[in-house]
Amino acid sequence: MATHAELVGDLKTLRKGRGLFAGNVADRVGQALRELCGVTDQASPGEIRYRVGRRVACLATELPDDLRMAVLAAFGMLPSARHPLYQDRVAWIAARIEREPRTARRRIDEGIHQLAQLACTPLRVGTPTENGWHTTETRVIAMLDRMVPEVLEHHRVVAAQELCELHLPLPAGREVAVAYGGTLRSGVLTLPAPLQPGEAHEFALRTRLPVLPRQLVHVPGRRCDYLELRVRFDRTRLPRRVSRLPGDAASVPVDGAGEIRLTFADLTRGFTYGARWD
Repeated sequence: MATHAELVGDLKTLRKGRGLFAGNVADRVGQALRELCGVTDQASPGEIRYRVGRRVACLATELPDDLRMAVLAAFGMLPSARHPLYQDRVAWIAARIEREPRTARRRIDEGIHQLAQLACTPLRVGTPTENGWHTTETRVIAMLDRMVPEVLEHHRVVAAQELCELHLPLPAGREVAVAYGGTLRSGVLTLPAPLQPGEAHEFALRTRLPVLPRQLVHVPGRRCDYLELRVRFDRTRLPRRVSRLPGDAASVPVDGAGEIRLTFADLTRGFTYGARWD
């Protein structure tokens, strides 16, 4: 298992030059970072950028806003800060926070250390896989601006053993159908083809809601690396206030399209994640 110091060293190496978009990215991603992001020796530069970028972005969702912006800009992951030189990205961060470049560098260093701490916590490494698979990514979209409100769930899972089916916890009393990725019957998703250990599979579920809900929540029953929740409200009936779950004093803003978006990384099993509104 990679240590905190090894991850910090790899992340500081990655931020140099063009960061995640360096031409020699395969040489710039150290062994500790490869283990964290599931990068193999056979991975192409594009796959390396995807895996490392997704993992860093997931962990960064738990950082304070200023540190999250600093580290994502340092790696060149923010489009407006995708400068060819690290020092130019430092200057960009300094301008954004209205501080000197040395302060920007301290924010980057602090963010990198906290990223490594998050990656090394017991809930994020060495977690056993239950019943042969775990979820790497779940995206839930609630469309409440339709005549019949619907929720779409997109899941990406990885097998730890050979699998032909997945047992899914489904909401009672609701009509759930498969959008793609298998055949569903009595809470069991039969896969189109058997999965071998290490193979990934994606599927989607569609649920029709009998009434307009006052919340959208997800309670992981097994390991889940990343969760994205989106709600699209009817713009003629926008909620007065939207709150993030677990509890957050700050109100979640609704954008001009009548939508909210929340992300969560490395979820704790049994905890409730989502949003509530009134």
